Amino acid sequence: MRLRTFIATSMLDAMEQVRAALGDDAIIVSSVEGENGGFEVTATVDGRGSADESNEANLSLEDILRDRLANTSRRPPQKPAHPAERTDDQDPRMQAASPDPVEAMAFDEDLLMGALKKHSLPPLLIDAILADANDVDMERLVDCLSYALEKRFNFDALPIAPRHPILLAGLPGAGKTVSAAKLAARAVVEGVRAEMISTDAERTGAAAQSAAYGTLLRMNVEHVETLDAMGLILDRRTDRLSDEAADRREACFIDTPATNPFNPQSFQTLKQQIDAAQHFAAAEPVLVLAAGGDARNMAETAEAFATLGVRRMIVTQVDVARRLGGVLTAAEVSNLAFAQISHTPYLARGLVAATPRRLAGFLLTDQQELPRLDLD
Repeated sequence: MRLRTFIATSMLDAMEQVRAALGDDAIIVSSVEGENGGFEVTATVDGRGSADESNEANLSLEDILRDRLANTSRRPPQKPAHPAERTDDQDPRMQAASPDPVEAMAFDEDLLMGALKKHSLPPLLIDAILADANDVDMERLVDCLSYALEKRFNFDALPIAPRHPILLAGLPGAGKTVSAAKLAARAVVEGVRAEMISTDAERTGAAAQSAAYGTLLRMNVEHVETLDAMGLILDRRTDRLSDEAADRREACFIDTPATNPFNPQSFQTLKQQIDAAQHFAAAEPVLVLAAGGDARNMAETAEAFATLGVRRMIVTQVDVARRLGGVLTAAEVSNLAFAQISHTPYLARGLVAATPRRLAGFLLTDQQELPRLDLD
């Protein structure tokens, strides 16, 4: 099953895009209305037999990207955020420039191509980024690449004090619990009351780890093992906030068990949690995706989570990833927006907003050559 995502300023426009691209037999898998305007609709086509689905599963990454690049739509411009919804990229303390050597690089197409190849981006995606970088009249390489990334991908940072709970989902080892703690730490530093809800009843030590973060940050942590228990906490939170001042800043982050999106039972369990969290508190599911993986696997993972209404992702382990080609491929195929980047194991300032310039800095920063392995 091939999924397509369409973004428009109204639901009517989105549906017209769906019909034009997929025909009248298209099935709407999910639809999301952004808080700042715009609609995002994910759709597929019904009536495909198992043989066709099998052929689709055997499509090369190049074929998938060629289809995606030929059918790219842009996210509508975002309205200015409410002061309580400020993101850390609007904080001068978080606007560190790219490393000095990167800032000094003059635009050179061969140099840019070499950097993108070093990060193992698929050739088609390299060509698309190079075309966009050549399309702007700027002298510095980082400026041209930033422009190309902004044109090619979506960037939508999470606010420091989200209106609704943020539910983190992802594969085993992606860093969901640590990311929840980092988001909470960011809120606490800004004087925002924060709390965590852990629903991970599968991993040994999950409750203890969340509790330790709560003690460190002096915040409330709830560990629940059923949907009813989670719903009760979220319902009480919604009632409490409705009775308090409208400008009160408070953040809630939900940590979920590791999910295998290619295991129907595991995926269904996560879907039930997302549905419950959205029902009780309009929670937003966000994918936590570790950098450095295989491009095809990461693309299929991101695309699978997008079917659950996920529209943003936090990229983790950037500090230990040697190549970011898989991250960019996943964003291209799934149309998920870059939200935050984790490039340090420390909680304080452990997540930064994923901006085009920051991403350009990571792609252009010189890396040491990988050590050669002696296999003899």
